[in-house]
Amino acid sequence: MLPIDEQYLLERTWSLHERKELVLLVDTSLNGDFDAEEACRFLKIGLLCTQDSPKLRPSMSTILRLLTGENTIDDENITKPGLISDFMDLKVRSQEKAEKINTSVCTDTVCELNSSSSSSANNTTFVSLSFTEIQDRSI
Repeated sequence: MLPIDEQYLLERTWSLHERKELVLLVDTSLNGDFDAEEACRFLKIGLLCTQDSPKLRPSMSTILRLLTGENTIDDENITKPGLISDFMDLKVRSQEKAEKINTSVCTDTVCELNSSSSSSANNTTFVSLSFTEIQDRSI
């Protein structure tokens, strides 16, 4: 399993791009037997395709020209991918969730979730629903 700071490929790619070290993302099992310039070009194209605003993303015909080397990539056009902030928020919420110990008490109709926190605002009640029979409505 990858270390936590390497689990999100897009986040890692952006970080390496900012440090101008995209080549470090290439599979180490290739033992340097690859065209580093081409690999970095492909990674930059991936970053262009994941930009926050769809209007900033290249068209498929432009992508094809970039992949074949017909067009060059202007690094100034590469902006931070939109999903990174979503991933960061998800990671923060996951860490907060792991830090809290939650217990739940269920009866036939209600489950109550109690946090280990002393605040009474952390008590949440959930209503459950169960199906006992499925009937054909086509009759």
